[in-house]
Amino acid sequence: MEKIKKTLISIGIFLASQIVVSTIFVIAGLMQGMDMKTAVNSTLGMALLISDLLTIILLLILKYCRFKELFKKVPADVLLISIVFALSGMYAVEFLSSAFEIPDKMAEQFQALAGTISGFLGVCIIGPVMEEMIMRRVILKEIAKATKSMWWGIIISSALFAIIHINPIQVVFAMPAGIFLGWIYCKTKSLLVPICIHIINNTIAFILMSMGYESQLSLDSTFGVILLIVLILISALSCIWIVRYYNRLKKEASASRRGRACQRTCKWCL
Repeated sequence: MEKIKKTLISIGIFLASQIVVSTIFVIAGLMQGMDMKTAVNSTLGMALLISDLLTIILLLILKYCRFKELFKKVPADVLLISIVFALSGMYAVEFLSSAFEIPDKMAEQFQALAGTISGFLGVCIIGPVMEEMIMRRVILKEIAKATKSMWWGIIISSALFAIIHINPIQVVFAMPAGIFLGWIYCKTKSLLVPICIHIINNTIAFILMSMGYESQLSLDSTFGVILLIVLILISALSCIWIVRYYNRLKKEASASRRGRACQRTCKWCL
């Protein structure tokens, strides 16, 4: 239990912030004469934004994540390929899931968020930062330490990432998305990379939702099957590039260490 203390506290902070802030806003709406449904929908964006901000602040205060970790740089090509890898893989999964009739229990709430500034900031900016801090920086890292396995950290944090979304259609997408984001975090050692991917994905979804766009693509069509294959190939090739890049860095670092050791033990070594 002690080994996953930060994980449990982080989840508690997240849930408490969501419940407390949402309750306050709903009560304020009811006091203004709104019915429950209207109070929830009209205050959702601002409640989401403030609760996410509160969670971020508390995590920083507790030093579960340091501010500089949010901006740890990676080479531009690594960032670009990581975005291509994750988004193509995530959209391939979403495309596959569209073949099944998965219920969207929060469609009305999403529409209430669409087109509002608070909704945009909460869903596209602050929300992704908060979720990556908790899921990747705290939970994935703590579980990996406790189990001595990177993959247990990735899988458990991804499962929790899916669960907190509640909505069935999001849960199906969030689990594999969490695996993509977790793996890329472990490879790059930078929280900035999954944050950028998360922000881009949510922003695209938010814009399409605000426009009322509904995808007409289907695996029943030849174009749909070709598009799915292309997405999978792009993700796979990007993954191979990332693996080779970090394997090369590891070999170079190993060679550099051997060279320094040789210099310390033999003055004739070049």
